[in-house]
Amino acid sequence: MLAAMKPDQGFMWRPLVRDGANVAAIEIWKKPGRPAVHPAQAEYAIVLEGSGTLISGGAMADAKVSNANLVEGSRIEGGVTRPLGPGDVILVPAGVPHWFGITGDRLVLLGIKLPAAK
Repeated sequence: MLAAMKPDQGFMWRPLVRDGANVAAIEIWKKPGRPAVHPAQAEYAIVLEGSGTLISGGAMADAKVSNANLVEGSRIEGGVTRPLGPGDVILVPAGVPHWFGITGDRLVLLGIKLPAAK
């Protein structure tokens, strides 16, 4: 996947397994994306490689709906900051704002999106 990324490309996502609404994928982050909220999906991730920062919780500023599964904003206000490194496990409940920063040359995650409990 790294070889397939263009020099200015900041993110690549490739699904490994799909089971209905459940998806497990490899995510490669070279640049931070926009803060996000998945209204109906929890996000579970394991850091496979690299280092970064997770900001989660708080409130999303300038929220805009991108699609039914994604709301993006300009920043997170009042969130909690945590460093990330290989072996770290992350659980972001559905509806919680989150953002991944990159502190090295990349952050590689095994990410799993799960439907929110009803």
